[in-house]
This record gives sequence, C-alpha cells and structure tokens, in this order.
Amino acid sequence: MADDPSQAAHSPQLIMMGLLPGDGSMQGMQPSNHTNVVQEKLEAILARDILAADLRCSFFVSALQSYKRDSVLRPFPSLYTNEENKDFDALLADTNVLPNLKELLQSSASEYKRLRNLLDWILSSKLLTVSTAKKNEYEKIQELTGFSNTTVPPPDFLFEIVYSDQMNAKFQETKGDSDLIYAFHGSRFENFHSILHSGLHCHLNKTSLFGEGTYLTSDLSLALLYSPHGHGWQHSLLGPVLSAVAVCEIIDHPDVKCQVKKKDSKEIDRRRARVRNSEGGDVPQKYFVVTNNQLLRVKYLLIYSQKQHRRKTCSPPSWFSNHRFALMMSMYVLLLAVIGISNSPAFLSYWNRLFDWTS
Repeated sequence: MADDPSQAAHSPQLIMMGLLPGDGSMQGMQPSNHTNVVQEKLEAILARDILAADLRCSFFVSALQSYKRDSVLRPFPSLYTNEENKDFDALLADTNVLPNLKELLQSSASEYKRLRNLLDWILSSKLLTVSTAKKNEYEKIQELTGFSNTTVPPPDFLFEIVYSDQMNAKFQETKGDSDLIYAFHGSRFENFHSILHSGLHCHLNKTSLFGEGTYLTSDLSLALLYSPHGHGWQHSLLGPVLSAVAVCEIIDHPDVKCQVKKKDSKEIDRRRARVRNSEGGDVPQKYFVVTNNQLLRVKYLLIYSQKQHRRKTCSPPSWFSNHRFALMMSMYVLLLAVIGISNSPAFLSYWNRLFDWTS
C-alpha cells in the first residue's frame, strides 16, 4: 500500500506553486522589502493554523532525514540547489537549527532570515491548503468509509486538504456523474511530503501482488499496518514521532478494481475484481486498487503521535517497572544457579538415591 514519491521535479505545476525557479513574484524586490513580505506572510499562515503548518514541516523534515531522501524529498527547495546539484548538507544544517513555530512566530524579522525563506517555501502552495479539522470530523470519515471498529484508536490529530477552485474543477470534470468512494491509504511517514505535493501515483506503488496500482482499503486497521511511526521534526508541536494515514476520495470507475456486484445481480463483477497481470488473482474484499492517477486524491490526513499515546497511557510507575532490570538479573542468576546445581555430582548422586528410594 505504501508509495514511493512522484518524479515531479521541475514541472509547470510546481512552478505554479512557487516551489521551483520560475516564480518571479519576488524579482526586482529589495532584500529588506522581501524579508518583510516573507515575515508578514509567515505570520499570517502561522496565526491562521499553526498545527497545519507544523505538519507540513514534519513531512518535510522526515523526507529530508530519510536514507531515500534523494527520491522522497520531491519537490526539493531550489534555494539549496547549485547547478542542479542538491545541497543536502546545507539543508540539513539549517533544518537542525529551525526552532519550533511558536518561537519563530515571536522572533523578530531579522532573526532566522535564511530559515524564514526555507519555511516560506515549505508552507507555500497555490493549489491546496492543509487545515486542522475538528475531532468530530472523524465520525464523518467513519460514515464515509463505512469503518466503525471501536478497537482502532481515533487519530490524535485530524487535517483536511482543501483544494483550489482550479483543482476542484478538474476533479469534478473527471468525476462527472460518478459516485465517490472513500478509503484509507497507508504509507511511511517520510513519503507524505511528496504525496501532499504530487498526489498518489499507481506506477510507484511497491505493493503489487494484485497488480500495478495504488492500494487502498475500507479498513483503517489494515491501512495502519502500512503506516509505521517514523521520525519527523524534533521541535514539532504534534510530537517528534508520527504516523500518517490518508483518507482518499476515489471516483467510482472501471479503472478502480474492487469486489463489487454486477448491476441488478448478486454475482461479483469479474471485470472490476481483477487488475491486469495480477499474480494474486482477484482484489480481496475491503481493498481497492486504483490504476488511474486521475481517479483519486487525498481528502483527510489522520495523524497518530507516539508522544500523545504516551501521555494518555501515562501512570505512576510500579515497583516492578522501576526495578525491572534488577529483577531480570536476579532471575537470570537464579536460573544459572539452578542449572549449576542440577549438573553437580553431589546433586545427581542425591537425586539418584532419592529416585531409587521412591522406586
């Protein structure tokens, strides 16, 4: 179900987003004016939704810290490119001293000047906005996906992706009169920087038992298996170790393979149940395999924080937990003593006499 990020460098779409060279809105502007513009822009973004901004920073830092950073950190900030070479060392050095967003918001415009430009790049997007959603939106998601397993914990944070009018119009044109299916997609946390900017791409999917495509499921517990906790940003307000699951809108189309019945029949539609070149046969129940990138988009992000879980389960440590190591060592020594005694000639002689006497 997990994806590798999109090969999206230097596309017109990214230039539109102001993520790559080609956005000339700041050209000809004096350095001091540019600094003030960036400062005001960041203040507005952080004042509007600091948690959503924090999430985007966490996605970015997680991709940067990954051993696959050359492929997962796409798009890459043009501020750190030199003749098309990516300066990961300089980017890591700056990211390591990036303060938490509350501290940055309270600092003066002259402080963290270079970091403000980087942060402006991370948070800028003309095609979508990430917004913190209310907790009761999770109930809506459960209704949309048909998932109601109470044993699966609700997310610690919930975010909604709000697309631009241009993006919405394009998706609606593709949708037409078709219905929408809502399903979960799990992936490693480091992949979400690219997923957010470039979407989900079926040809990059690593899970291909049932054919090439983007794998989704109506069961959140299954999606979570593909979304292990990963290291994000150490100064994140959400927590330094996070897991993410995408809730996606899927256009109900023949290119979406799943277990559906034929119209006016109880029989499974085999044309919808199997992907071409599938090695595993039909797509299992509760799964969807999308073979056309234009048929799905991310609508919500469910975020699970290891830090939050520790807080919720926090209780005064017991005597056993405080002395766990000493107890384990004592048990180990006792076990060695028992083994040593049982192998001693004196013990064996006594044991044999006792056995002969009972016989």
